[in-house]
Amino acid sequence: MDEIKNVPTAEELEQEQIALHLPTEEEVRVSVISEFGFDEDLDTDKIEKATAKEMKSREDLSRAVGRKIKERTEKEALLKEKSATPPITPEIKTDPDEVGKVVDIKVTETLEKRDLESLDYPDDLKAEISKLAKLNGVSIKQVLKDPYIIFKIEAYEKEEKAEEAKIGRTHKSFSSTEFDINNPPEFDPADREGSDKKMAEWEAEAKKRGF
Repeated sequence: MDEIKNVPTAEELEQEQIALHLPTEEEVRVSVISEFGFDEDLDTDKIEKATAKEMKSREDLSRAVGRKIKERTEKEALLKEKSATPPITPEIKTDPDEVGKVVDIKVTETLEKRDLESLDYPDDLKAEISKLAKLNGVSIKQVLKDPYIIFKIEAYEKEEKAEEAKIGRTHKSFSSTEFDINNPPEFDPADREGSDKKMAEWEAEAKKRGF
């Protein structure tokens, strides 16, 4: 009589139940903020994107685990039926070992894809991280500790800060210390919103000074 191979341990069953459970969006949001050290006020967009990606990957993982449990349950039911009534003719059976291996691979790929997509880095840097992970046979999180990747990330973040500082200087708001009644702010077609803001501030300052 056939037997079920690789019966899940109590720990594996517990992990399956955890994976099946879908957390609320707020729970995922809190987890994302904690894991990546985001600032709730300054990193709103990053938090929303990371939360959405995390929710989707959790849903994908839950579906994958659900299919694995369903296939295992069907196999158990089939074996019980066969033990009660021996089959008249042989039938092609699905090897639960192979099914489990495929599902495990898919689950791992889903988790790795989630970790990679949650990174707020440019595509070329993500590609390097993914390539190094596959080359060394390690996870995305482990690759993030690699000296070369740390160097690349620091270089990217330094460049981003320099660009943000440059943009900040270009779009600096009008200051009352710069006020000149005879020289209103010039309109910049490339920055319509910034120009309108400066003009409104200039007019408010002129009104405050009694002009």
